[in-house]
Amino acid sequence: MSKSIQDSNDQQSTSVIKKATSAWLTWNAIEIEQRITLISQWSELLKLQHSLGLLPGQMVDFHSLHAVPLISSGEEMPGPTGESNVLSTSGRGPFVIMAEQDAPIEAFIALVSCALVAGNSVVMAALPEHEDIISTLEQVCTFSDIEMPIVTVKDNSELEKVIINPSIAGVGYVGSEAEAIRLNRVLAERDGQIALLIVETDLEGLEMVRDQSLVLRFITEKTLTTNVTAVGGNATLLALGCGE
Repeated sequence: MSKSIQDSNDQQSTSVIKKATSAWLTWNAIEIEQRITLISQWSELLKLQHSLGLLPGQMVDFHSLHAVPLISSGEEMPGPTGESNVLSTSGRGPFVIMAEQDAPIEAFIALVSCALVAGNSVVMAALPEHEDIISTLEQVCTFSDIEMPIVTVKDNSELEKVIINPSIAGVGYVGSEAEAIRLNRVLAERDGQIALLIVETDLEGLEMVRDQSLVLRFITEKTLTTNVTAVGGNATLLALGCGE
């Protein structure tokens, strides 16, 4: 490969990462209730696509329904010194979601929907079988005046170049066990943050994507601590420091 072609590929990958990061920041800032409302609208449009059938939309509904009690509200944690601690969830960043050509479309959509519900952006290949998935979500986002949380590349070979970027928070994959092992090695060898690998290799039973808590694989936890109990003591220390 010539240097000019390599530079062009690097520029394309960088552009994809920038778009995906921007989309993540916007999408993750939306309240979980609004995200689920938008994704429910997407699900209804998916069900109208004869090329997909009803199952993909039903899979989106299934994971949205079970995500609500898991991540929709913060949890009050004990404050040993009287402080307030609230534990909540957040999206991790851009996720690459990919699948083999013979993989069930409902398994692929399950990974995409869980990544989106959790607050992540998604990078995926604009393959013919994904056209309805992308266009229906674009309709929802355009109507709601929200930045599209899905960024597309030409094919799976382009995704390979994106995966090695340390800004990618994780990879969702539907396909063979051998390919899952290879992807795991690729992620292990890259620099930067440790990336998650979420895989479905049971293409008949779909055991993993039928897990009601699948969305938890796509989140990170955050804690907000508010401590005002020491204000008086700090004021006294400041006064002593000033010689008062």
